[in-house]
Amino acid sequence: MIAVTSPQLYNHFDEHLDERLMKYFTENSQENACLSNHDATTNTKEQLESFIEGDCAPVIAVPGLMGTRLMVEIDCETLLMKHPEIMDACGWHTCTWSLFYSKPAPEYGIWIPSVFSPVSILRTTNNTCFGKLVGLHYDANKSEIHERYVEIEGLRVTWYGNTTGTYDIADGGFNAIGNILPLPVQISESKGFNGLSTYLTKLGYQKGLSLFAVPYDFRLTYKANSVPYTLERTIRYAYELTGKKVVIVAHSLGNLNTLPTLLNMSQEDKDKMIALYVAAGAPYGGASKPTRFMLGGNTEFVFENFIGFQFYNQRSIMGASSSGFDLIPKDTFFRFKNEPWMIELIERVNLESEYPPDTKRGQEFWKNYKNTSDIPLSFFPTPAEKCFSGLTERPEACMTLVTDLTKTPTAQVKDMVYMSDYNSTVKLLKNHYTYNPFPETMSKFSDALAAKVEEYGNPNVPVVYIYGSHLSTELMSYWDYHPEKLTSKDIMAPPTKIYQGLGDSTVEVSYSLPIAIKWAWEHLHKVGKAKPIKIAEYCSIKNMKFEVWDTTQPNGIKEMNTTEYVGVPCDCQGTNSTGTACTHAGMLFDTKIIEYIANLVITKEVPDLKTTAAYGLSNKELEKLAMTLPHLRRPRNDQDVKSWFPRHNEENKHTISI
Repeated sequence: MIAVTSPQLYNHFDEHLDERLMKYFTENSQENACLSNHDATTNTKEQLESFIEGDCAPVIAVPGLMGTRLMVEIDCETLLMKHPEIMDACGWHTCTWSLFYSKPAPEYGIWIPSVFSPVSILRTTNNTCFGKLVGLHYDANKSEIHERYVEIEGLRVTWYGNTTGTYDIADGGFNAIGNILPLPVQISESKGFNGLSTYLTKLGYQKGLSLFAVPYDFRLTYKANSVPYTLERTIRYAYELTGKKVVIVAHSLGNLNTLPTLLNMSQEDKDKMIALYVAAGAPYGGASKPTRFMLGGNTEFVFENFIGFQFYNQRSIMGASSSGFDLIPKDTFFRFKNEPWMIELIERVNLESEYPPDTKRGQEFWKNYKNTSDIPLSFFPTPAEKCFSGLTERPEACMTLVTDLTKTPTAQVKDMVYMSDYNSTVKLLKNHYTYNPFPETMSKFSDALAAKVEEYGNPNVPVVYIYGSHLSTELMSYWDYHPEKLTSKDIMAPPTKIYQGLGDSTVEVSYSLPIAIKWAWEHLHKVGKAKPIKIAEYCSIKNMKFEVWDTTQPNGIKEMNTTEYVGVPCDCQGTNSTGTACTHAGMLFDTKIIEYIANLVITKEVPDLKTTAAYGLSNKELEKLAMTLPHLRRPRNDQDVKSWFPRHNEENKHTISI
């Protein structure tokens, strides 16, 4: 969601986005199609039971970086006593009513703040209120990672819907992960999960009962934020409530929070509770953009060098955060260089480089390999086949387009070259990163590595892996000067030159595709308990499928059992343009992607209604669950979801404890 903050995007509001979306949904779907009885909407209980007896799976949505709306609650008296400098920076001078002095409201939206709020980031001057409020104290001496990040006294940052003023309008948590801009109109990049939740609701889903959001404080790395305790219990909660396996849809950084959760679950629980994991725009290998932001800030956030997200505020949120370390390039190509799947990937990359399909020599070479199994990564289509049409930035031929990152640096500062291996990354941070003292920087970097995402353990659940390679995307940045000399003085330090590869406009394909290749290779070679994966390329026309389920079990439940490359439709197809409307941030609001995901959730699993928790709950109790969202709001240590539905008589009735 990084692009959402650019002031230039405020020139591209589209007041007709929702209107067009609803028109598309009306023309392409049947209302309440996920209910066994399309008219069963008289009350909450009737609808949920009809959903349980219908064809669709519960859905859990996990947003990406900057994809959760955050609020800050203010205890004015404490803030005034402990941090008068913050009060002063925001223009507040009292905690009581005064004719001459202003006082803070009890809470403000802090991501993204209102244009007219004292917290606003769209200022002509370097207003520091936002930067002061978004900070965190860091205590590296705490043994538990989540205890190291301490709120500033008098402040509490949480997701929209989890404060006093927003509690009743949480909308199942979806008001926190959609329509990110605090304005009556949005752009596609700011819609987040709004489009998907709108569509699924039209199909009969109920937010908080069959459709679940997992908002979180994106400033914090996995081990420090709430996802380790909310996502797994949301999976369990959805399963207990409906008796159905869930479909998890994660976007961008949300995938780096989803994977560790899956790796920590037992295989028995995953097989019982998870039907499918949809990984969209996953930066598992990191990305080049975050390195640029962390070394010099982002000039795209400041419009005409005048108004926008000024550097002090950029530096403050990045300095407070540890999630940025989740996103810097990982050591994938070094770590796995001797693994069979990586050897095969590099062989394929070298062949694509040696025999370009846009040359006669290359065309002859690949033609001879068509429909053969002796080419490296034979499950991936060869350049003899056509994957794209009408998009001008990417070759039409099917190619991995991966760059060998053992040979290409991720950053260069003057004559100092930095690769993506661990030691080089540490040197990069030590020499040029100024947002924290180096010991704190390394401690936060270690916090990020504690999730072990860079090991790319197989989730061992069926996966649809949606990635893009159709747009120019940053591969590395070069500075012909030392950026730290400027950033240490609170001056932005943009790179002298940005080198481009191809990707989805944010995640270059060398950082996204290799992980999918690993999981595919493991399934094809029957490694451990690896499950099938569909490597789904955004906007590709090759092997385009609206149905990823390969077979049907005797009980009617759909099943995926084949690993393969598939094309995924997009709104940009047939436009004869660069395809820039189909970006990393805007992917979730692409009507074709929304419809594609809506097809994936039709699993045809129909449990015995009487065995579900929903069956034993009254309409009033279900309404209370949908309002109170216990899967999100209960304490960290409260993980025994079954205890929330204790049986209280012989007839399998339940009572709820909220």
